[in-house]
Amino acid sequence: MDLKEFVRETLVQIAAGVRDAQTDVRTLGGIVNPATQNPSTSGNSYFSSVDDLHHVFLVDFDVAVTVAENAGTSAQSKLNVATIFSLGAGGQSNNSSAATNRLTFKVPLALPIDEPSHAKLSREIAESRAKMRHALDY
Repeated sequence: MDLKEFVRETLVQIAAGVRDAQTDVRTLGGIVNPATQNPSTSGNSYFSSVDDLHHVFLVDFDVAVTVAENAGTSAQSKLNVATIFSLGAGGQSNNSSAATNRLTFKVPLALPIDEPSHAKLSREIAESRAKMRHALDY
């Protein structure tokens, strides 16, 4: 699997897993990734916010990649995520070289918010702001 596909598929599966878990956990009375207005920053569990209720988390990647170069007529290099199978000795006889490197990087990801908690908190914020405006008018 190439690195681009690995990163894309990982992020999609994380977001899809959160979305699927929200429905299942809600039926059990819980909430997965609820909307929060003032999350605790003591544990640095999130990176930033898209808005007041939608927080951005950092997904840490630590990936071994191989760069294989073939010395054929169409010499190409391709960055692939290393697997146990691709790190082992192959039984092919061709004129190629490969190097394995370790990449570490972070990708910001705003996870799907639990919709009922988002709607409830949005209403509460709107009501609070309306009360504040009303109090300031007097």
